[in-house]
Amino acid sequence: MRVNKPLLLILYNLPGLPLAEGYTRLMKHFGFTNLTVLEALSLMWMKEPNWVLGILAFLGVSTWETLLVYYSTKLWGTDYLPLKGMLIVMTCQAIIFSLYGILGGQSQLAQSVSGNYVHASGAAFGGLFVGYILKKFIIKPEQRRKDGFNKE
Repeated sequence: MRVNKPLLLILYNLPGLPLAEGYTRLMKHFGFTNLTVLEALSLMWMKEPNWVLGILAFLGVSTWETLLVYYSTKLWGTDYLPLKGMLIVMTCQAIIFSLYGILGGQSQLAQSVSGNYVHASGAAFGGLFVGYILKKFIIKPEQRRKDGFNKE
């Protein structure tokens, strides 16, 4: 039976939604940031934060980020995959915040330094998680050479 590895990785990434929301909600409660991750992602479409649109945005954004991490292994190999996943996810989140916050005129996305650190650390943890899941469960050692991973 053939398994669709990118789809499987996207499904493995779904438990990150409550973890990311819980982390940023806790940081919002303590006053480090003014937006949770779902509120921040919902600002791509509306001027006011909405967690329902945030869920849809999270599913779309995390899917693209996960696919980028998965297909980057064909270019960069699988060494230090959690760190590469962290780099890709943090870069994607920074681009999203810059595009919609600064260029899109969403003043709520322009946060304090602590707010930026909260969202950057959340993206870092998410990237480490994606890279770890990819390395541990998706790409098996015997499949790396056969599927084109780690070409020499």
